[in-house]
Amino acid sequence: MQRLIASLLLVFLSFSSLLSKEKKDNPLIEEKIEVIGKVPLYRALQSISVFDEEYLKNFSPDELKGLLNQSPGMLVLNAGNPAQFSYSFARGASVNQMLYLVDGIKLHDPSSSLAGNFSFLSPQLIEKVEIVRGPLSNLYGSSAMGGVVNVITRKKDGLVFTLAGGSHGTLESSIQFGERFSDFFVFLNSNFLNYDDSLKNDHFERKGFSFNSGYEKDRFSLGVSFFGNIVNAGIPQYLGASTPDRKYSQSNLLFTLPVKFNITNESYFDIKGSLHWNNYEFSDPDDLWNYLFSNSSFVTELQTKFSTQFLAKFNLSVGWDFSRQKIDNFDNNEKIISGLKTDVNSLYLDMNIDFSKLLVAGSVRYDKYNGLPGVFSPQIGISFNVNSFLKLRSSFSQSFRAPTIPEMLNPYWGNANLLPETGKSFEIGCDLFLSRINMGLSFFNSEYGNLIGFSPLTAKFANINKAKITGVEINCNLKIVKGLNWLTAYTYLHSQDIQYKRALLRRPRHSFSAALHHHTSRFTLSAEMVYVGKRLDYDELFWTVSENTAFSHFNFSVTIPLFKKVSVFFRVNNALNSHFEEVLGYPAPLRRVLFGVKYQVNN
Repeated sequence: MQRLIASLLLVFLSFSSLLSKEKKDNPLIEEKIEVIGKVPLYRALQSISVFDEEYLKNFSPDELKGLLNQSPGMLVLNAGNPAQFSYSFARGASVNQMLYLVDGIKLHDPSSSLAGNFSFLSPQLIEKVEIVRGPLSNLYGSSAMGGVVNVITRKKDGLVFTLAGGSHGTLESSIQFGERFSDFFVFLNSNFLNYDDSLKNDHFERKGFSFNSGYEKDRFSLGVSFFGNIVNAGIPQYLGASTPDRKYSQSNLLFTLPVKFNITNESYFDIKGSLHWNNYEFSDPDDLWNYLFSNSSFVTELQTKFSTQFLAKFNLSVGWDFSRQKIDNFDNNEKIISGLKTDVNSLYLDMNIDFSKLLVAGSVRYDKYNGLPGVFSPQIGISFNVNSFLKLRSSFSQSFRAPTIPEMLNPYWGNANLLPETGKSFEIGCDLFLSRINMGLSFFNSEYGNLIGFSPLTAKFANINKAKITGVEINCNLKIVKGLNWLTAYTYLHSQDIQYKRALLRRPRHSFSAALHHHTSRFTLSAEMVYVGKRLDYDELFWTVSENTAFSHFNFSVTIPLFKKVSVFFRVNNALNSHFEEVLGYPAPLRRVLFGVKYQVNN
């Protein structure tokens, strides 16, 4: 492993030296990454993937999952079609050790011991996606152990309307509207998607919407935003048998009031108040053991931050977060947890010193949950710009995941003595920014302790496991010629489940993705390939661990402008009609074809 890393680093540095005379001309690297406090990409010490508006327009993904799987270190696997539960792994960390944000606000489900299924959020609502690969508990607390995905909603002037239909009864529509009136603004996005797949009861309906409005003038801004995602879906099979009446519904509603006041050009207050409703309901009248259950949570959160810069080199941010979580769990119409509340208080300090080419950064966060010991989450690191296009970086982080209320207080299998899961991660990497090529190489090593699992000895949740994960990530974005881009990402992952002395389930040793985008005045063409290597998985039918075979699939899309404001598009998912199972026992959807029209008016 050490020889492999050294060889890759040598090749990377040799390649950059050959291109040292090329002038840096890349606007993306100057873009400030909101999820880490608006630090420019070319100075950041974290491993970050950014999919901006232009990329989303050319790539035309049908789900957020398609974007995540184009990033190294990220993998999303579905138990069947995209409507079913998504297992989102960031650098091999567990599904509940990955955090989703919407415009910087946590989108999570504290009523479940797993994690919310957010990878099917519609790209029609998204303007940009920021992916931090690696822990970020130092800024966001619990669950940010493997990575953080920040979804930034659309805020563009003009009108865009799309309507599409296709195979498997697919119907899709969306509308986007934005307007600025002097110091006021309003942005509205909504979408609808419905389809029925080849299996009976394999239907999916999604309604998504976002609303942003507010006032901006001089040093003050005040806004109001509303984000929603409502899903109803059938579950066509369970344990190899068809289930004609098995279904679930999930809804996420997020209301936010952001306020920002700039004291000077270098100092500002940022305050965000939010309300988050999350509800998941499952039913199957033919299931004798578990015919109905539901989880719901209501989270009230206040985030406050003060940021300043002084001596032209020192940047400082301090913040206080408060969260109150209310949980309800019902199982077969029995109230398991009803109206239970818990509070979380958090303080953090984030600072960096800019020594021209060298950026030294450090931060620490303290989180206190009711009934749990306080947890400190530090991060320290450096990024060194060798020259205008080559950056070296390294960081060390500690992270955690707090046990959920159901894990602690469920009357049947809860354990009030649970401790938070813990993580320690180290990484080193380098990034190359040139006018025609962006490249990144990262090595990471993570150790996780106090992992929460179900103990067969006590029939309750317990801190019973440890895990070690080592990996290498490589990504490349190449502009072959004007309008023609090639992107690729590769991840090598070596995971160890200490308790069972095997690889962690559903974590492949090798995963690879590639995408080709060609944009001209006459058409835009996108082709995507994803490969996922063989991996261990749990066989629900035989209650044992088996090996799931490797798979690959191809997606294509093309957009053709007909008039100044009208264009048509054509998309094919799983174009080669490959048969495979992302999750063992759940066949992935076969070929899906979609044809649509788009009307756009820009102000």
